[in-house]
Amino acid sequence: MAKRKKSLAKIAPGGFGRINLAQELQRVEGLMRRNQWPEAKQRLSDLGGQFPQSKQVWQYLAYASMETDDLVNHQRAMERLTTLDPTNADYFFSLGAACMGNVHPLLALQSFRQGLALNPNHDIAAEAQRVIQDLEPLLAETLTDMGLTEADGLEVALLHERSQACLERGDYGDAREATLGVIDRHPDFLPAQNNLSLVFWAEGDAESAITQARSVLNRQPDNVHALGNLVRFYALTQRPDEARPYADRLLASHAEAWDSWTKKAEALSLLADDAALITMFEDFLAQGGDALDHAPDRAKGASANDPNKAEEVGDALTSPPRPSLMFYHWVAVALARTKKVQRAKTLWQAVLALDPHLEIAKANLADLRRPVGQRHGAWPFSWEQWLLPPTLHTFRQTLDRTMDGKGKRLVAGLEQFLDDHPDFVAMLPRIAERGGPTGQEFLVMTAQQIKHPGLLAAVKDLALGKNGPDALRHQAAILAAQAKLIDKNNVTLWLNGSWETITLMDFDIHSDVLYHHSKQVEKWLKQALGLLRKQTVAAATQAEELLKKAIAAEPDSPDLLNNLAAAYHFQGRTQEVDALIHQICERFPDYLLAAMSQVKLYMKDGNLEDAEAILKRFMERGSFHVDEFSAFCETYVDLMLAKKNPDGARTWLQMWEQTVPDHPRLNIGWAKFDAYTGKHLLEM
Repeated sequence: MAKRKKSLAKIAPGGFGRINLAQELQRVEGLMRRNQWPEAKQRLSDLGGQFPQSKQVWQYLAYASMETDDLVNHQRAMERLTTLDPTNADYFFSLGAACMGNVHPLLALQSFRQGLALNPNHDIAAEAQRVIQDLEPLLAETLTDMGLTEADGLEVALLHERSQACLERGDYGDAREATLGVIDRHPDFLPAQNNLSLVFWAEGDAESAITQARSVLNRQPDNVHALGNLVRFYALTQRPDEARPYADRLLASHAEAWDSWTKKAEALSLLADDAALITMFEDFLAQGGDALDHAPDRAKGASANDPNKAEEVGDALTSPPRPSLMFYHWVAVALARTKKVQRAKTLWQAVLALDPHLEIAKANLADLRRPVGQRHGAWPFSWEQWLLPPTLHTFRQTLDRTMDGKGKRLVAGLEQFLDDHPDFVAMLPRIAERGGPTGQEFLVMTAQQIKHPGLLAAVKDLALGKNGPDALRHQAAILAAQAKLIDKNNVTLWLNGSWETITLMDFDIHSDVLYHHSKQVEKWLKQALGLLRKQTVAAATQAEELLKKAIAAEPDSPDLLNNLAAAYHFQGRTQEVDALIHQICERFPDYLLAAMSQVKLYMKDGNLEDAEAILKRFMERGSFHVDEFSAFCETYVDLMLAKKNPDGARTWLQMWEQTVPDHPRLNIGWAKFDAYTGKHLLEM
């Protein structure tokens, strides 16, 4: 692949630095006007951390969150607004609706009660009162399950829900405070003990998280969430053998638990056990589980301005539970990875019908719809979710410190990070396999600039596996060959959906002048080229005269001879063209442009084997002129189409496009491809 390296800075996230709030809000308003809601939401979330007292930031974040159906961030924004303006009943009613959508019914109940206390004559007071009446029996049931009464236990129950909400959105300090508050008041309440293990994990104390989860199992050996947490902790600390027994116990557990099927699916996804996950899904369906093969039957969330929606969610709380949509996403990943492509597509489509903003499902479905040679391979989690929380935190800090526009500083920072975090390096093979596009691209682009042994080993694994687009794995293979980890002359890669043994193209692209001529010859050549562009017999005849003068002066210049062949071609002198091309190839075997003409002559005669042999010989080159490379790619595209291999033609076009994106003949190459694929589509 051509060594035109991309900057790491282009794929690393940046920050705000010193900013002006008014200017930033103007930018946010522009994003919202253009319906760029995810970008607006991200910017507002960052601004919320820097300007926590700005009501406008939180109002905008609440609005942007609703536009993207992100009820977690909507609840966060409304909580902040009720703190900043505790006399605004609208905020409390909106918060209650958000809590309902996030299935935090006790927090919703509290918010609706506060809203009514502030304004009992509010426009939605009657609807809010009906929702409260529906929730109060649930409160009694929850407190009974916890062994408490409303008089002594409401605060504990609310603290527990608050700790869960804080964990969901990453407010770990608040989550710890709330969780410890629950445990202090109710030490035998195991869900809070499970939450404490998650707090330890988020804070970077993996061993305390493991110890805490085990302590729950000492009290309840089949506790679903403790078992699932232990699978996560062991899998992400590179101890799959220790995770497996807990996964087996988790699958066998019939203990009552919130969303136990999702917990089981997550555990199997962390262990990359696709077969077991599909078996579990079939068992789920056999037990009457929802296959998502019908219209949405359960509200995803409540609108801040639609209390009736909140009431629908309240009704749904009493219906038979269905796993979260992430459960179905993880099942779809397993299906896609076991060649059950249509079932995976159908399941992702059903998920997106319920939540069009579930980005990981949307991206996976789009990837699966691409031609096989362009797919990254289904991924259950974003690549960052495979990292330990403190490692991810340090990684982001490294980028923030070094993102000053100076590439050397960024490279040095990442080199030090890799040396200091062997857990990151150890997880790279899993990221290459199941970390999605961003993880795979980051791996290859980083390896282009940092020759860390662990990094290069992961690049080799990516190159020799089936995950990632063909072009990206070709780049990875070249990096591995340069590091002497594989033989570039005899490497077997997964290309266009099958294994193929090839010689890697490892070369530089340049635009240096290939042949220098005297001033007089240069003048004749320039005039001849201008005439040849007219592509007429008369102009070609004049060009022939000029080129013969030039050849007489410089008889050992293959470019002059090749242009003479072009002059013969435009005059229709086919036999002389063939003879001259053959002569040039014999005298100058390394002259690529004539060799490409020879390839086309072989293809014209149906001799595809000899044609490909010439092309493979030039694949061993270390350097190409930009026009040589374009001619080489175009000729390979022609050969692939002649061999009825459009996927192979596409691969060469993509390589050409990636390396020389502005070459004038690239569009011609794509036109040939489109004409071929369109013709054969009509013939089907």
